[in-house]
Amino acid sequence: MEVKELVLKSLEQSQRYIDKALDGLTKAEFKWRPGPECNNIAFLFWHIIRVEDMVINTTIQSIEEVYESESWREKLGTPPKVSGGRYTVEQIQTWPTPPQVMLQEYAKAVRQNTIAYLNSISAEQLSEMPRSDRFPGSIGNVLGFMITEIAIHVGHITYLRGIQRGLDK
Repeated sequence: MEVKELVLKSLEQSQRYIDKALDGLTKAEFKWRPGPECNNIAFLFWHIIRVEDMVINTTIQSIEEVYESESWREKLGTPPKVSGGRYTVEQIQTWPTPPQVMLQEYAKAVRQNTIAYLNSISAEQLSEMPRSDRFPGSIGNVLGFMITEIAIHVGHITYLRGIQRGLDK
């Protein structure tokens, strides 16, 4: 199995967990946070999508993100050029929660872009250095960061759903 195949499989698995965690959530559950300094499912989902979009486009390819090129920032009503990774408590509390279906559409657009990019590169290109100095290491290392970041936050989303719904059999 090639590295890019491993990345694609990881993204596919994370998508299955996300789809299951988001399935049937009410608007209130999507926006619920366990405390004033905590993220909600909506924010974590947005953050995951933003990380993937930024890593694939800005960090690796030095091109405009899907967030901007397809006007998702405007469609979602969310802040420009950020992923929410270092938000303050005030920013977390005032973050505008877009509708779940809109976030899912943005996620689909980003994922299609990611798959197209991964299918276009060779195994040798994974050893190249990205054009950005944001992350140290090769494109392969940056992709490793991305799939780890996504998996971590998918776990957070699943946990928040579990807090609200229990086992939800």
